[in-house]
Amino acid sequence: MELRVLRYYLAVCQEKNITKAAESLHIAQPSLSTQIKDLEKELGVTLFERGHRQIKLTQEGYFLRDRAQDLIAMADQTEQIIQSSNLISGTLRLGAGEASAMLRIMKVISQIAKDQPNTDFQFIDGNADDVESMVNAGTLDFGVIMGDRPLENFESLILPERNEFVAVLNNNHPLSNQKKLMPQDLVNFPIIISSQTLVTDKFRNWWGNLYDQVKILAQNNLAYNASILASESNAVQITYDYLVNEKLFNLTSRPLSPKVTDPNIVIWKKNVHRSNLANLFLQKLRESLNN
Repeated sequence: MELRVLRYYLAVCQEKNITKAAESLHIAQPSLSTQIKDLEKELGVTLFERGHRQIKLTQEGYFLRDRAQDLIAMADQTEQIIQSSNLISGTLRLGAGEASAMLRIMKVISQIAKDQPNTDFQFIDGNADDVESMVNAGTLDFGVIMGDRPLENFESLILPERNEFVAVLNNNHPLSNQKKLMPQDLVNFPIIISSQTLVTDKFRNWWGNLYDQVKILAQNNLAYNASILASESNAVQITYDYLVNEKLFNLTSRPLSPKVTDPNIVIWKKNVHRSNLANLFLQKLRESLNN
């Protein structure tokens, strides 16, 4: 069933007369009659009871009329959306590390998913080096970079939330009773820290002259497994606040003094065509910053 023929059929249903329908469609009456008969032949049913002046719909005719109206309306809407460039569909691919600031990102994505049912999302976990590389290669639409990095090759948007580093240690650790932990407090205990070079450099500056006394026990990309090691030893894990389930692993966290923080920066590739979904994500994210 072609949409053109269904439009002809609906015109006949409305006029209840082949001649008047042909006039409204600006086609010859014999041509319209032939196409309606071909439609009946294709479906194997009689759609009209033909009278001298007026035709009546059969039961099958009424059924096809209702379905044809739905199909035509859907086709018109689809064409209008595509022509107006308002189609929101497809997959948005986003890479990020672990941080509580991702809550803002996920709220935006949740709202888009609710409003745009033809969309889906792919999340890639990784450190800043991995995420930056994938955005640059075009395998990710957006990345969320935690930390200060040179980003001249990307478009970027700085989020207002900052990640604060804390020391995570088991509840029986000798330092667990202190309210804050300073560089000199940690030099006597093994340290678990992110493998990102810039994070290591950040803490090289934080320890200052004490850095040569620091024992790095392990380096990690994501916080979960490292927190298990901290729970089973006297090691101190340096990670972002709110990432570790302290109750699950009998852990506690303590702020660092002086405080150490990282920015959260959304990045995307320069000079590339973005999908409507990607543009909507950016729009909603920017709107969230103004609320």
